[in-house]
Amino acid sequence: MAFESLSDRLDAAFKKLRSKGSLNENDVKAAMREVRLALLEADVNYKVAKDFTNSVTEKCIGENVFESLTAAQSVVKIVRDELTALMGGENARLAYASHPPTIILMCGLQGSGKTTHCAKLALKLKKENHRPLLVACDVYRPAAIKQLQVVGEQAGVPVFEMGQGNPVEISKAAIDEAKLHGYDYVIIDTAGRLHVDEELMNELKDIKAEVKPHEILLVVDAMTGQDAV
Repeated sequence: MAFESLSDRLDAAFKKLRSKGSLNENDVKAAMREVRLALLEADVNYKVAKDFTNSVTEKCIGENVFESLTAAQSVVKIVRDELTALMGGENARLAYASHPPTIILMCGLQGSGKTTHCAKLALKLKKENHRPLLVACDVYRPAAIKQLQVVGEQAGVPVFEMGQGNPVEISKAAIDEAKLHGYDYVIIDTAGRLHVDEELMNELKDIKAEVKPHEILLVVDAMTGQDAV
């Protein structure tokens, strides 16, 4: 897998650092070249990879890690901290509307795991004492509605569906249902689509315009790489 390969490459670069009794600037630069190559092979954008390794190198020099008895560990810590910052720094909490329901619109490519993720998210919210409602708006894929009903039942979360109707109208009706019965989260499962599919992309825009979601979550395969952008 891509993440396992990246992890192995980073471990190899750090192992070389740890094998040295002391470090100098050239040692760190050599390690950062390997880190940059590992990131590029994992399909990280070139500028992102370059800026990342340059930032790590500058911090190592600025913090005088070469004078430390645990220089290699200091470099590893800086890399870890910079990676954490690159990925956002901290966990982002889901929005919660001051006037429920909070509307979450799920979107992504076909087969990326949206429907399963909808149920996982609903279960998480349920465990946090919320009342989520799942909404079946994938009216194109065979058995998509049934799949959402199955995973919804497994999570103990109700599913709102109107068969093979209009996804925009289904979304609107689901929100009315949520308000009527006191659901504080509405999770809308949409059909998978490619960005080049103009008709389906316009449908997604129409759903967004109609329901005005508080969160839009893009579900992607970890192997997607830069194509996710």
